[in-house]
Amino acid sequence: MRVVLLGLALATAMPALAAAQGANDVAEGKKLFTGLCVTCHGFDGAGGAGPPLNRPRLLSAPDDASLRNIIAEGIPNRGMPRVRRVTDDEMRQLVAYVRSIGKSARVVARGDAARGGQLYAKLGCASCHIISGNGGSLGPELTNIGWIRGADYLRQAVLEPAARLPQGNLPIPARGYNEYLPVTVVLRDGAEVRGIRLNEDVFTIQIRDTTGKFHSVRKSDAAVVRKETGSSLMPSYANRLAAGEIDDLVAYLSRLGGAL
Repeated sequence: MRVVLLGLALATAMPALAAAQGANDVAEGKKLFTGLCVTCHGFDGAGGAGPPLNRPRLLSAPDDASLRNIIAEGIPNRGMPRVRRVTDDEMRQLVAYVRSIGKSARVVARGDAARGGQLYAKLGCASCHIISGNGGSLGPELTNIGWIRGADYLRQAVLEPAARLPQGNLPIPARGYNEYLPVTVVLRDGAEVRGIRLNEDVFTIQIRDTTGKFHSVRKSDAAVVRKETGSSLMPSYANRLAAGEIDDLVAYLSRLGGAL
């Protein structure tokens, strides 16, 4: 009889113990996330230069095993570094926290997305950006930008495009290069090319000019190679749009790639 009662007591206690362990993992995971991940993924996983994580389905991490692998190994050439100095317990806690924020209601960017789409067309943004196969290729593709960038990052990109150039968009073989860096090359015959750097090595530099044309220039043929660090070919809309229009445009961009 005592064995039966003990078994019943354990059966009753186990779910409570598991729930307490789970809650503790989430709390400890939040501390780790704040120290390791918040710079890119934002507070509460709302997103920034890294993807928002406060959604029930993560494209690159549909299950816990893939999420652990991404945390441990990173995503090469996409701005996600490896996180190696965590114990097995800390990894479990990080995973538990990320999964927990995916279960909470996501804060929708303020503004009217439909009006934002109209504004996107009116401003001529498609001349530089592709959405679903349509548009120019001078700037980053925006088809899934709402999945891979947070609303605060998108707002900054609209208001201060030079503040933080995009990462993880161009297939640059050499690590460490800033993507979408404006470059002006003046050749020895006086011809000038200005656009964004696509790639560079010791001897050559590859540029897409403002018309979308590709150039590969030998540095020995150039009189000047000027890299415009701290600038962007994208204009700022801080003084060109009203506050409500900025909200609408960010709301539209935040919804690209799937409904929130």
